[in-house]
Amino acid sequence: MKINGKKIKYLSKITNSMYEELKVEFLYHSNHLEGSTFSKEEIDKLLVEKKVEGNHSLDDVIETRNSLEVFDEVIKDSEDKLDKFMLFNWHRILKKGTVDEEINNTGKWKQYENKLRGIDLKLAFPSEVDNLMYNLIEDFNNLSSVQLKDIADFHYKFEMIHPFQDGNGRIGRFIILKQCLEKNIDLIAIDNQYSEEYKKALYIAQKTNDSTELVNIFIKCQDRLNEKFAEYESLLNKLDKNVDN
Repeated sequence: MKINGKKIKYLSKITNSMYEELKVEFLYHSNHLEGSTFSKEEIDKLLVEKKVEGNHSLDDVIETRNSLEVFDEVIKDSEDKLDKFMLFNWHRILKKGTVDEEINNTGKWKQYENKLRGIDLKLAFPSEVDNLMYNLIEDFNNLSSVQLKDIADFHYKFEMIHPFQDGNGRIGRFIILKQCLEKNIDLIAIDNQYSEEYKKALYIAQKTNDSTELVNIFIKCQDRLNEKFAEYESLLNKLDKNVDN
């Protein structure tokens, strides 16, 4: 499903449109990868009625609520060049009301070494992050054209740096969404159906610097999202007429 930043901003102003459904779809899968127990229906209830249903940890409730706000912020930023201050803002919103905010550990690069449990990957030291992220962002922003491989390469490198103390997975997938919108590439939502394949492909890319398998997973997820939103094809075609490209 291909839609650029200008079109999705227009769509976000239409009440009861596919915008809300896309938001729930994206957040359900991304948050589930981080252990969230919210179903799509429960996220929709939280979005529309501001009500929490089901049994969830307090952190899950807070970060699910916050992720709804981050999604809108990503859409607002979708036509702008990515920079670290944009990421700081997303992270600050995502971690609002959490222990990380209490200890002043949001909206900034990590201050302490972090690690991924059960995975033999060496993440960047805090002192390395600012330079590594500057180069990663600049290299992407300076590309004359962007292919799916460029987004996959950015993603595995971002997750290898792991620049924030916590929330890197969610922020990393928000970046994918922003890059697809900015570059008018079919949207990617890492579907639960491919979650284990995604984790494996991400690990392979990080160990070998070869993102081929990760690109393949992205394509599967694009196809899956296209299937789910096929009914909106006429709406998207109408957007082509109503919104300047």
